[in-house]
Amino acid sequence: MDRDLWSVSIVVVLFLIFTGLLAATGGVEDESHLWIRNIDIKAEAVGEGEANITAIIMVEHEGGAVSDVELHGKVYDGETGLLLNEKSVPAGTIEDQSSETRLSFTLPREGSLRLVIELFEGDELLTTQETRISGLSTLDVKGDLLLNMRDVDFAVNGSIGDRTVVDATAYIDNLKPADTPQLVMLIKAEDSETGLLVDKTEVDIGSLNRSGTSIRSASLKLLNERDHAIDLKIWSGDKIVAEGYGWIGLSPFGNRTEFIPVEGTVVEKEPEISLGDFSSRPTAEDVAEEWTQYDKVGGMGSRESRPQTPGFSAICAIFALLIVIVIRRTKNGR
Repeated sequence: MDRDLWSVSIVVVLFLIFTGLLAATGGVEDESHLWIRNIDIKAEAVGEGEANITAIIMVEHEGGAVSDVELHGKVYDGETGLLLNEKSVPAGTIEDQSSETRLSFTLPREGSLRLVIELFEGDELLTTQETRISGLSTLDVKGDLLLNMRDVDFAVNGSIGDRTVVDATAYIDNLKPADTPQLVMLIKAEDSETGLLVDKTEVDIGSLNRSGTSIRSASLKLLNERDHAIDLKIWSGDKIVAEGYGWIGLSPFGNRTEFIPVEGTVVEKEPEISLGDFSSRPTAEDVAEEWTQYDKVGGMGSRESRPQTPGFSAICAIFALLIVIVIRRTKNGR
């Protein structure tokens, strides 16, 4: 009996001591847990070579309030593993179940990237999480034009002295659903052999219709019997927004020398073709006869078929039938 009483007394004393310690320390604090639930990425191109990346980091929390929380982000090149950028941002005191923090970086658009997020409480690293970023080169620069010079045609438009007048016609796609601002097209012609500038012209091509193809033309005066490299550039303010290239060969229209081995002489041969074969231009009447009204489809339109003369096909069929009948009657008469 005395032994049982002694055991109970010891338990009571220990309980009182434990209760006193709790009262002195303010009780048992709830244990806190922090972890990174997910990382979302937002990206916006800011130039030809860079993009702004925003990492939206969701931190989950359980337990009592936690202070001195910090997130540290590191961005590595996806292929070489080299550190490209790093940044830290304090998350402060976290009391709610979840907390959102953002980290922003300016990064190259080419290649792939690896983003590593580290979660700290004070100096203690609690957890890390990473995500990969790629395809930044496909982003459109906000506010930039998106043009494509689909094709360039060249046509002879006569000659002036030792120069041949050539019309350059460009087919330009506006790939965005908005009209462009006022644009300028600069066309340069260089001698293919010497690289010297032969002629250049600057044309105000105005605004291009949204989501369609527009046609713009300009004339160049090129050297007779020489070949030329053509360079076309479209400018919006002080920035090039589209480019096109072409080549015009006028050397076949000039006389050429040819060595005849048997006779050991050099003769001069006239060209087999002339500029006149290419310089015929349609008159206004020809154009009106050839083309009908354009439907405004994609900014260019489509050629409509012209109505045929009514009754002509029927007359031909009747005439052929009469010939067959006459031939058969002639045979039967024989």
